[in-house]
Amino acid sequence: ADISTAINRNVTWARSKGLAITASEVVTGEHSGLKSLPQMPTDNPNLAPALSAAGIRVLASDASREASPRTVGPARTVPRHPMNIYYNVAGTAEEIDEYNWIYTSKASGGSGICENNPASTCIPPLPATGFTGYIVPLEARIAFDHLVSADADPHYAHQSNLTEDRILYPVLDSVLARYRATFTAATPIVNPTYSDVAALQNRQAAWRTAVTAKTVEAYVQNGVVTVVNRGPAALDVPVTAPTGTRNVSPAGTFGDAYGTERSAWRTLARNAQTSLRLPS
Repeated sequence: ADISTAINRNVTWARSKGLAITASEVVTGEHSGLKSLPQMPTDNPNLAPALSAAGIRVLASDASREASPRTVGPARTVPRHPMNIYYNVAGTAEEIDEYNWIYTSKASGGSGICENNPASTCIPPLPATGFTGYIVPLEARIAFDHLVSADADPHYAHQSNLTEDRILYPVLDSVLARYRATFTAATPIVNPTYSDVAALQNRQAAWRTAVTAKTVEAYVQNGVVTVVNRGPAALDVPVTAPTGTRNVSPAGTFGDAYGTERSAWRTLARNAQTSLRLPS
């Protein structure tokens, strides 16, 4: 009842303020309710029933704890990349202080967490210029790598990062500047909804399974690309082709334009096929 009330009150408040939301998507505070080792080895057993009662279909999760999507009651999780722009900081000095605490050794005045964590590396304490000189470039590089590696997981930050020194903005500006310096306007950044991401991740998982099982065949003959689904069930197949590619049947332009190519997911029933004529 507590979880259901919290969800419903948030939806009611947002609508009363004219905020555009999708009521079937939810981000719980600090990803609460989801298992979090070692403190919480299983999900809160009250979470799934509450999600069902509220009509929730998409649930945000922490990609640093659970890298893959999974099902919780009626909902599918969307793992999100955390950033080292912390939830409890709003100023540059606060950010540097916490960063030093986490990433410096005990001998340097830090927590020493980095000394015993194989996924972490200790650094010398950052000076007052460490935010713009070290943290911003590093966080921007990590986020940029996600953007250009076909990684559908979104990133997340916190409301506190938009106050006081507004420390989130330099990171976002740096990511966007790097992207625009690398790509043309024909390949804009795409910002899908959580529901869009969940659908894409489900498609990607099914596609990986089909590729591993080798149940899809494709070939080019006389300028026509043919893809056949030999699997046991219907499958969404990702197809990318050069600009000018056209559908064979029914005839027409193929896919959506992005850069110098066109792409689309094609749903193929068992033993069904799709054919595309390449530009001459």
